[in-house]
Amino acid sequence: MSETASAPQSSLRELLGGTKEPEFELKLLPGWERHSPGEADRAAMDAALKKRFMSINRPELHASMRTQLDQAYALMKQQQVKAYFAATAETDSLAIIPGAIVATMFHAGSGGTLDTHVAAIIRDHGAKPLFGDKRFIRYERESTKTAQGDEPVVVTTIVYMTPVPGSKRRRGLQLTATIARPLDMTATDEKFLAWKLALDVCVSTLRWVPA
Repeated sequence: MSETASAPQSSLRELLGGTKEPEFELKLLPGWERHSPGEADRAAMDAALKKRFMSINRPELHASMRTQLDQAYALMKQQQVKAYFAATAETDSLAIIPGAIVATMFHAGSGGTLDTHVAAIIRDHGAKPLFGDKRFIRYERESTKTAQGDEPVVVTTIVYMTPVPGSKRRRGLQLTATIARPLDMTATDEKFLAWKLALDVCVSTLRWVPA
């Protein structure tokens, strides 16, 4: 039986004669999966949450989580998120990291290059090359947040950026990782440091795939 693949939709850049952006791959952590933040993925995530909460007879929790889920996907659409990575698969591993990675595209303004932006985050945030590899720049910041009805947590945001091949350093792939930890877990806790190292290693495996 033959299969007919549907033609891919052209981006505005392609229609205007530009080069299609290359795809990228990461070697993911145990239990982590790649997702495209579209309606089909949102529906699948909602169904999984519903099944989980119904199994413990807590439908009200599903209603609360569904609201948060809808808000998260609306925000990702607004921010033009290309993909996100999270621990959504079943796994026997005990080393599950309470976080996620979101991929977006950064565009240098006014026909410039990424160099001005990189210089700014080095100056303002102390950004440094990832594992000494100057193709990646990395910095992190922290904030304390409280979700409705939950205890406050410390949220660490790690931002990585690397130039998109063929863009003449006008576009960069930005990977933003977030990790939440309880207030009583310090920034020097061995487990927390291991989480950050695992995310660093994951990002360092990035491989570009020709369009």
